[in-house]
Amino acid sequence: MQSTRRWRHSNNVIAMIEIIRERITRFALFISGFIAARIPGIVLCLLLGALSCRQADKPPAPPARTATDDLGHVLRIQTAPQRIVSLAPNITEILFALGLDSAVAGVTDYCDYPAAARNKPRIGGMLNPNLEQVLDLRPDLVLMSGSGNMKSDYDKLTSAGVAVFVTYPRTVDSVLTSISNIGALTGRKTEADSIVKALRVQKEDILRTAREAPRKSVLMLLSLSPLVAIGPGTFLNELITLANADNIAGDAAMAYPVLSREDILRRQPDVIIVTNDLVRSTDDILIAYPEWKGLKAIRQKRVALVDASIISRPGPRVIEGLKLIFQAIHPSK
Repeated sequence: MQSTRRWRHSNNVIAMIEIIRERITRFALFISGFIAARIPGIVLCLLLGALSCRQADKPPAPPARTATDDLGHVLRIQTAPQRIVSLAPNITEILFALGLDSAVAGVTDYCDYPAAARNKPRIGGMLNPNLEQVLDLRPDLVLMSGSGNMKSDYDKLTSAGVAVFVTYPRTVDSVLTSISNIGALTGRKTEADSIVKALRVQKEDILRTAREAPRKSVLMLLSLSPLVAIGPGTFLNELITLANADNIAGDAAMAYPVLSREDILRRQPDVIIVTNDLVRSTDDILIAYPEWKGLKAIRQKRVALVDASIISRPGPRVIEGLKLIFQAIHPSK
C-alpha cells in the first residue's frame, strides 16, 4: 500500500518535473524569438543614438562673413578666403597690411607696394585684366576698385560664380571703412580694427595742425596735356580740403575737369601740386606753358612734386598721403 502511494507520488513528481521542463523550454523559445525579432531594431536604435551623439558633439558651422560693398552689393562668405585676387594697387596694399600675403593669389601689373607684391602672379592691367588668367587662379574672392576697374569685368566674374567685392572710397573715412570691410571678409577684423584706429589718431594730429595754418588756394594737376585737374567728389579733393586749402577746381561740374591755361592764369593758385610721374621739375611745366611764369605759385616757387603711389592710392597709406599734401601746401608747418 505504501509502495503504491510512493509510486503514485513518484509518478506525480516526475509529471510535475516534465511540466516544469516543458514550460521552461517554451519560455526559452519565446525569449529567443523575442530577442531575434527585435535585434535589428535594437541595433538601429543604438546606431541612431551614436549618430545623434556624434552630431551633438560636432561644432556648429561658423556664421557667414557678410559685408556690403561700395556699390551696394551684399557679399556673404562662409569661410575666410584662401585665394584672393586684387585688381587694384590700393587693394593689394590693404591685403598686405592685414597680413594676408600668403592668401594673395594674383595682382595687377601696377601693384608694386609693398615690395613683396611684385613677386605675385600678374593678371594684367586695371582696365584690361586677363579674366581667363584670373579664373585659372581659382580665386575664392576677387577685390575690385570702383574707380579703376570696369563694370563689364565685374559682370563677367560674377556670372562665372566668383565672389566679387567692390571698394570705391572717395573720402578718408570711406577708405577706413574699406579696410574694415575687407578685414571682416577675410577673417582679419582684429588687424583691420587696429590699423583703422591708428590711422584715425594720425589723421586727427594732422587736422589739429592744419587748423592753425593759413588757408591757401591749390591747383592739383592730373595731366598736362590736356590740362586735367582734380575736381570735386574725389578722394584727392578731400585731402586738399583736410589740409586747410581750397581747390580752385573744386567747383567744377565733373570730378576731373579739363581746364584752359587762361583759366588757371585767371585763378592764380597759391600752390600747384603735381605728381612725380607727371613731371620731373617746374621746368617741365614751363616748357609746356611758358606764360605761366606770371603765376604766383611759379614766382614764389610753390610748385610741389609729390609721390604718386602714396597720394593716389586710397589704402593704408592714406594718412601718409594727407601728410604729403599738407606739407606741400604748408611747408613751414
